[in-house]
Amino acid sequence: MPQLDTIYGETSVFRFLILDAPTQVRPANFDQAALELPELTTSDMPVTIATTTRDIPRMYGTPTSANSGPTSWAKPAPGQGSWTVSLSGNVQPTEAQRAAMEALYAARGRYVWVERRMNADDTNEGGCALVTSTGKPIPADGVVTFTATLTGWGRHFPDTRQAV
Repeated sequence: MPQLDTIYGETSVFRFLILDAPTQVRPANFDQAALELPELTTSDMPVTIATTTRDIPRMYGTPTSANSGPTSWAKPAPGQGSWTVSLSGNVQPTEAQRAAMEALYAARGRYVWVERRMNADDTNEGGCALVTSTGKPIPADGVVTFTATLTGWGRHFPDTRQAV
């Protein structure tokens, strides 16, 4: 694995396949049919665990001053998980790369199977996601700035080989 200070966003591989319906199973044709986004400057795939607490926490006693705060604190428990994907890049795309960016742009409001990995890794992370926002890739002096955001639908797979 490369040194952390030498890893850049453009060394990641980001592929997607537009779906007819959401799924928690990796599409059988993903490796053959997936489109790849080129030279991403950044890609992030944070996973969040929500917390559940009591509707109204019990308060014991009264704070002794305005700055002392409550005397009882909520004890959150893990709840549902969620995940998102954000992408951006400044690229000079080939025709195939531009076609992939435009396909993702046109997929806003649709489900996609998405996978991301660093170039030096052999494990893809991802799953099914809804394309929630895209920026129209318009060149400025030959460079295209591309952005997209996806919201995970169901489970995030740290290794998409588990999505069977």
